Amino acid sequence: MVVENALNRFIILEGVFTTVRKSTIKSRIILLMTAFALLIATLLSWFSYELITYYQRKTTIQATEFNLQLVSHIIEQDLINLTTLAMTSSTNSSTNTLLTEYFGSAEASPKQALNVFNAMQDDVRINRSYSYVRRLIATDNSEKFLQVENFGTSIPLTIHNIGQVTGLTNEAEEQWDRVIKDPLSNSYGIPFVFPIYGRGATRVGTVYLLANTSVITDKLKGYALPEHSRLLLTLGDHHYQLNGDQVRAIEEPYEPVAYTSDKPVGPDTELSMVKMQDDGESHIVVSYPVRSGVMLSQTLSSDQFAPRSNIWILVLLGVCLLVLVLSAIITLYLTRTISLPVEKLKKRMDKIAQGNFLLDRNIEWNSELGDVGRGINRLSQDIVALMDSRLADEKQKQELEYRMLQNQINPHFLYNTLNSIKWMATIQNATGIAEMTTSLSRLLRSIAKDNRRLMPLKDELSLLEDYFLIQKYRYGSTVSMVTEIEEKALLGGLIPRFTLQPLVENAIFHGIEPKGRGDIVVRVTKSGFTDLLITIEDNGVGMTAEQIATILTVPGDEAKGMLENIGLRSVNERLQLAFGREYGLSIESEPGRYTLMKLLLPFRQKE
Repeated sequence: MVVENALNRFIILEGVFTTVRKSTIKSRIILLMTAFALLIATLLSWFSYELITYYQRKTTIQATEFNLQLVSHIIEQDLINLTTLAMTSSTNSSTNTLLTEYFGSAEASPKQALNVFNAMQDDVRINRSYSYVRRLIATDNSEKFLQVENFGTSIPLTIHNIGQVTGLTNEAEEQWDRVIKDPLSNSYGIPFVFPIYGRGATRVGTVYLLANTSVITDKLKGYALPEHSRLLLTLGDHHYQLNGDQVRAIEEPYEPVAYTSDKPVGPDTELSMVKMQDDGESHIVVSYPVRSGVMLSQTLSSDQFAPRSNIWILVLLGVCLLVLVLSAIITLYLTRTISLPVEKLKKRMDKIAQGNFLLDRNIEWNSELGDVGRGINRLSQDIVALMDSRLADEKQKQELEYRMLQNQINPHFLYNTLNSIKWMATIQNATGIAEMTTSLSRLLRSIAKDNRRLMPLKDELSLLEDYFLIQKYRYGSTVSMVTEIEEKALLGGLIPRFTLQPLVENAIFHGIEPKGRGDIVVRVTKSGFTDLLITIEDNGVGMTAEQIATILTVPGDEAKGMLENIGLRSVNERLQLAFGREYGLSIESEPGRYTLMKLLLPFRQKE
């Protein structure tokens, strides 16, 4: 049976390894690892793409902001110079004094006009930004006017065409709010109008400065403008697109919306989103103020933020290809380190299943599978040992069966011999010998064949009668035994076998025999509602208290009769093991008078 169980274990292990091979765990692991690696690669690529896009957008915005800020500061300086030029004629200067006297004089002389013209011309020439001045006009908004023209290709200014000059009115205020076409030439410019104040801060006229648009466009000639981006100029409420030297007005609606995904570095920079009509796409617009009413802006295309998608796709495909190549390498590695060793282990188990239990050191690798191989080798050796043990057990079993048959023959021969003695004694009228032989035969048969641990009190008393009958013929009429039963129902109570015989034997050998004569009384009574009390009393020599304590507690040379090694202490211990510590044997005795042994046990009729 042990060998069969071990073989069954090997068959189960073989099935497990076969299942591992057929269900291709290696393939599923590789597939799972590949899918996981591809997923991680895709997620990392997407995260990297988004991260690069974010930082590239942020860097682009910051670079654009810096470029606009640099150009705006240069443009601002020229606008400040041109504003200063206009203010020279407006107030607190010698030119303003000459203009005030000229405009205030009812009969101004040509010399006054010439002095004013020369002063204005000098102001233009000494101004650092004079090259951007298209014309400078001063008028009293009535009949008097003077003009300094920086280029001589325009129509002369007269009393008849001065009204065509846009923005030259008595109510005009300082402003850089638009790009206009010069009515006196084919050029475009940015007008700047400022009041001329006389004595008492009263307005006596207007100064009109027309600056060439090159004041803006010249600063942008070296500006690195990315593809699909635009440069925009805002003057007041008017919006223009800058393209080289050209300044083109934006006719379609220009409605910027605040952009909050990123924040500018400088506090003056503004970020917005504008949908351009020409391409229909929304663009981020970075704007920086040149001065009040003047703002320079640049649109940013989404192509500037994100890496080229085709390049990124190639990178992603390259990563996926690398993952697949690594998966192939891992597959080859797992085949060599797992699949082949598992196949060898399976073949080894097939051989064991076929009965080949020889050791195979080739499956003991320096790995976890090597531990399995070593375990298989140990198991095969254990099977060999179990088979040898099984053969030895079979031999021992046959020998024991032979001895049991022999032992069955010996008691049978003994019983037949005792039976023959009984019949011979009966024929010769030796009734005593016949009775002793019959009692001895029953006692031996009970010892040899009765395997009950507990037996009814009736059977125990019958054995006791057979034993006493033998002793009665030995001691003659010097010893007697009387049995008293309170109720016949008590005879059905269970008691351990050979409990009463050692007690009666002790009463005969140690109580009555030293005295020479005596009587034994055996009583069976109830104790309480559930217990049974058996007393054995003799009128022999008795015992001292020390002798009683020694008998029940200290192992020693106990009474020995027919049943060796079964004494009073053994009876007490057997009762306590069978029924509990509250039951057992107790002894009362008085030297020279009597000994009373009490057996307390529960009244049970079933085990």
